[in-house]
Amino acid sequence: MIQPLKISIAILCGGKSSRFEGDKTKTIFRTKPLYRVIWDRLKPKSNEIFLQVRSEEEYNLPAKKDVLDVEAPLGGIYSALVNSSCAWVFVSACDLPLIDPSIVEILANAVSTDTTGVVPRWRTGYHEPLVALYHVSLIPVIEEVLNQDIYKITELIDLSADIKSVIIDDLIEEGKISSQCFYNVNTKRDLKELELR
Repeated sequence: MIQPLKISIAILCGGKSSRFEGDKTKTIFRTKPLYRVIWDRLKPKSNEIFLQVRSEEEYNLPAKKDVLDVEAPLGGIYSALVNSSCAWVFVSACDLPLIDPSIVEILANAVSTDTTGVVPRWRTGYHEPLVALYHVSLIPVIEEVLNQDIYKITELIDLSADIKSVIIDDLIEEGKISSQCFYNVNTKRDLKELELR
């Protein structure tokens, strides 16, 4: 185990939000835009936190512009790794208003000397690659994948034997994270249902 692990946090804000029918990141959830809700939850976990965006002028928090013109989350992860001042980057999607900050430390504690990433996985086999920890050594690997017109993060995971996983169901059952940690807002209806809880 590598300790202490210096980690940057990047909140990905460059998606199309096609199913949401509008700019998801700035949609208000309980008095704050979504990106700010997630920022406030994760801020205590790192001295370096930034929004990974397509345009720096769109937000009122520290933001870093994408280095590639790739409209896919894998491009955002790549940019976050390039822009980070730390060797490790915790990446979060911008549509997880109930993300549990404890997941940052849990993934960091799962790192070993030969690890290049830690991605949460459900027992069903489904990964949560947008609530995950990645090492900068993946930069050339992602470049190679993108050059082959491969944009699915799961394909990167399949190609990288050094990316390990932690089982989400176990973490929830053991009370280590909230069961709502990975609830993502895809539509306005999702957001409305969450507001009513």
